[in-house]
Amino acid sequence: MKVAIGIVSALLFLTVVAAITRGSDGGPAARDTLPLVSQPGHGPVQSATRTPTRAPAAERISPPPEADMRTYSGAGDDLVLLQTTEVMFLASLTHRGTSTFIVRPLVRNGPEQPPIVHAVGGYQGTVLVNGHDGKVLHGFAIKADGAWTLALKPVTLARAWTGGPVSGRGDEVLTLSPASPGPTTVRIEHAGSGNVTVHAYGDGSPGILVHEIGTYHGEVPLPAGTSLVTITTDGTWTLTRT
Repeated sequence: MKVAIGIVSALLFLTVVAAITRGSDGGPAARDTLPLVSQPGHGPVQSATRTPTRAPAAERISPPPEADMRTYSGAGDDLVLLQTTEVMFLASLTHRGTSTFIVRPLVRNGPEQPPIVHAVGGYQGTVLVNGHDGKVLHGFAIKADGAWTLALKPVTLARAWTGGPVSGRGDEVLTLSPASPGPTTVRIEHAGSGNVTVHAYGDGSPGILVHEIGTYHGEVPLPAGTSLVTITTDGTWTLTRT
């Protein structure tokens, strides 16, 4: 009798296990229909989000949102909010004041960014925006004690450098058309007491041509494919391709 009861119990147990491991329609149980996470050697893992890759500088010289390409003006501290963009563009700025003038890019959910302009007193210059990092810009924080203007425009409107000597004062962006066909030599002259930094932008990451303090005279290589050159200084400068 005990043997018969044991056999019946075993049969009932096997029946319950079979019901659990199969769905109500005779197919696989619910646990088998859950999405599978791929393991090494079993194909790529599907992700709901994808980290964007940053295109080379030369590929990001395209028209930015037209709604933002205009001139903003004000006096004192202010915020200028824009459509989010990763496209490079120019910012031409002026400040009529006696104290610190700082313009800092704003990025969504990101750390505080280094300023694109940090001057004392009056200022006039043009700088490149979105040139160094992969952040998605959505505005500027402005600190000023006087009246200021901020004109945003496409990189294609940068000052052209056709190959001869080019001179200026203060911050400037130069466009090379066509781009530098091969490594060439650039003679750089700077007169001033502050920092002077010259960057080259092209097929790869931005390259520093010069980063000095005070008066500077020297020759440096201009990388092949360079399409933009930026000068950051409060002094006077001359660039000559040789």
